[in-house]
Amino acid sequence: MAKSWDDAKGKVNMATPYNAVSTNDIIGGNSGSAAINAKGEVIGLVFDGNIHSLSGDYGYEPKRNRTVMVDVRGMSEALRNVYGAQHIVKELGLK
Repeated sequence: MAKSWDDAKGKVNMATPYNAVSTNDIIGGNSGSAAINAKGEVIGLVFDGNIHSLSGDYGYEPKRNRTVMVDVRGMSEALRNVYGAQHIVKELGLK
C-alpha cells in the first residue's frame, strides 16, 4: 500500500465507491475519458473495458460490453482525505 494511503487510514471512508462499471460504448484509446450519465453528469474516468469491449471498433454488444472507471466519488474522497487537495475538489465542483 502506498504510504499516503497507509497514513490516511481512519480518514478515508472505505464505503465510498472507488470503481464502477457501466455499459458505455468504448474502444481502445478511451482511457482517461470522462464517463457521463444520462443527466450529462461526469460519474467517473474510464480506465479499462472488459474483454468483450475489445471488438468495439467493429460492433457493440450491450448485454456484454462493459466500461471500467474510477468513480468520481472515490476521486473526491481521495483528493480530500489522502492528498489534502481540497482546492482541486472545490475547483472541480465535486461533492
